[in-house]
Amino acid sequence: MKSQIERFIIKPPLFYIKVDMDFSTDEVNFFKQLFSERPSEVNLHTITVRTQIPSDLAAILSQSSLTLLAQGEGYKLWIPLHLELDEFGGFKPNLGTPEVIDINGCDRSRRVNTPIDVTLWDQADKLPVDILSLSLTGLTVSMQGVSYTRENLFGKVLNLRLPNQPRVELELEPVRVDSHIFAIKFKCLGHGQESIRKFLFNLHRSRNADLYRSIGLAP
Repeated sequence: MKSQIERFIIKPPLFYIKVDMDFSTDEVNFFKQLFSERPSEVNLHTITVRTQIPSDLAAILSQSSLTLLAQGEGYKLWIPLHLELDEFGGFKPNLGTPEVIDINGCDRSRRVNTPIDVTLWDQADKLPVDILSLSLTGLTVSMQGVSYTRENLFGKVLNLRLPNQPRVELELEPVRVDSHIFAIKFKCLGHGQESIRKFLFNLHRSRNADLYRSIGLAP
C-alpha cells in the first residue's frame, strides 16, 4: 500500500486522519467506484477492516465522526468517514461526499463563482436574482430585481434549487450588504447540506479534471 498516514489525532468525538495523494492501483479503483454516480456499484465495493481493538475503544470509534484529509494544490478534501461494527466485530467504513476546502489564505469551504442553473425560490415563485457565489455555508446574491431589505431576510426561509439534487431549504442570515449585493450565511434545514456538498464537489471535480485524473478520480 503506497498511501501513508501522516497524522492520526484522537480528539473525541472527532478523529482526523491525513493521507497523502500517492494511492495504489487498488485504492484508486476503490475511490473511482466510491465517487461514481451509481450507488449500486459503490455498495459492491465495501471494505471490511478486521481489528483486534479492545471492545471499549471499538465502541468509542463506532460512535465517532472521523474525517479523511486529502490535500491537493490550493485545496483540501475533507472526506467524512463513519465506522460501523459488523456481526463479527470488524469495522466497515462508510465514506461520505468530500467537502472541498480552499487553502489559499485561511481554510474555508470552497466558494464557487456564478454557479450555473442554481436558483432561489420563495415558495412557488422563482426569484429574479443572480447567485454570484455559493459555498457550503453561504452565498452572495445580486438582488437588484427584488425589494428585500437586510432586515426582511433575517430568518427568512428560501428554497435553493441545484442541478440533479433535491431542493434545499435555507434559513438566511445576511452579514453584509453593498448596494444590491447581499452576502448571506445560511443554515440548511433537513438534510440539505449533503445536497450542496455533492453539488460543490462534483463541480470542483469537473472544473479540475487534470487534478482529479492524477489520482484516478476524473469525472
